[in-house]
Amino acid sequence: MSAAGKNRFSAAGSALGYLAQVEYALLIALERMDSDESFRLSLETLDDIAFEVEGQPRELWQTKHHVNQQGSLGDASPDLWKTLHNWIETSTNSPAANFLFTTTTAGAGTAASLLGPSRTSQDVSTAREKLDAVARAAGNASSAEYYSKYLSLDEQGRTDLLSQTVVLDGAVVAEGITDRLVATVRKATPRQRRLPLVERLRGWWHGRAMEHLTRVALGEIDWIDIQEVEDQLLLIAQSLRDDNLPLDFENDPQPMQRDVDDDDRIFVEQLQVIMLHHERIRQAVYDHNRAFLQRSRWQREQLLAIGELDAYDRLLVDAWKRVFLPLEEPSGDEEATDEQKCSKARELYAKLQQRTLPEIRREMRSSGYVPLGSLHIIADRLEIGWHPDWVDVLKHRLAEVRSGEEGRGVA
Repeated sequence: MSAAGKNRFSAAGSALGYLAQVEYALLIALERMDSDESFRLSLETLDDIAFEVEGQPRELWQTKHHVNQQGSLGDASPDLWKTLHNWIETSTNSPAANFLFTTTTAGAGTAASLLGPSRTSQDVSTAREKLDAVARAAGNASSAEYYSKYLSLDEQGRTDLLSQTVVLDGAVVAEGITDRLVATVRKATPRQRRLPLVERLRGWWHGRAMEHLTRVALGEIDWIDIQEVEDQLLLIAQSLRDDNLPLDFENDPQPMQRDVDDDDRIFVEQLQVIMLHHERIRQAVYDHNRAFLQRSRWQREQLLAIGELDAYDRLLVDAWKRVFLPLEEPSGDEEATDEQKCSKARELYAKLQQRTLPEIRREMRSSGYVPLGSLHIIADRLEIGWHPDWVDVLKHRLAEVRSGEEGRGVA
């Protein structure tokens, strides 16, 4: 393999490690929520992950991610020695526990295996003796600085360091984190909704972590309170109840006008036919696109009952009928001009937009984009229209609707 190829894979592994660190922080926080009601965490401050309670650091976490759990955590492991070196360098004489969270496995009888969560004081002493021997032998030149720093501590100092050190080996690799996250939210929502909950919580968490790391990089003091995580978890869980649905696209960016000008979809032509203002058409495209994405995601995540979307669309068609069906039979008088028809259509379109349209679930509050966008989805199927003669005006697109029904899906 070329040097460039090796560097590429090395960079990918490093990037994966950083992403895993962010997700490990969420996983650890969720696993602690039941036992600790008040703590906050930070990333890349005192350590990879730091937990603080009442203003004092409680735990410092070093995370080591290796693809496919490669490597071992022997007594001369660079991961182990680099971690110990970091903790010696950043020691603040606090009683904080130091955790090494690694995907590699500590072999039986190694110092790392003796520093697990259930170790005894004798295990700590034995681990110190093993590490003392490695440091004095100084067999690995690349770790010479680490050995020197370790041996600069007296025997009691080394014992104290290892007494505060907990090795959690065999940690889940990046591709398995989702399953672990799902397991942590089992009390929050029924089984079939746990993955949708985790995906939304993870999306929020990545944004919050980015905001936090930006502040840290600017030299600001910043922490993420566990209450933020808990509040977001409960908010998402509430949106996944039987009488509600999550809304994921409220804040999507609006389409550019040039994109709308080039849009040849049927529902757009329906609006152009009645000569609706271009900004109104742009808003309609925005509503349609968000509603389409939302409906598709609900279906993909199996959050809807069988036939629920069809029933909802029938409600919306009923709402359309109450506004657009004529109030009286034709009188036989002179037919209105097309300009008059378009003017009346725009008036009725505005009236429909002002109505309180039904949401698909009782507790939903979509700011209108789901019902209004769904109406445009129905209009795109030529099941409703805005112009009084919409069937005749758009009959040239009927074949397109029939041929595209399967390709467009049912959202």
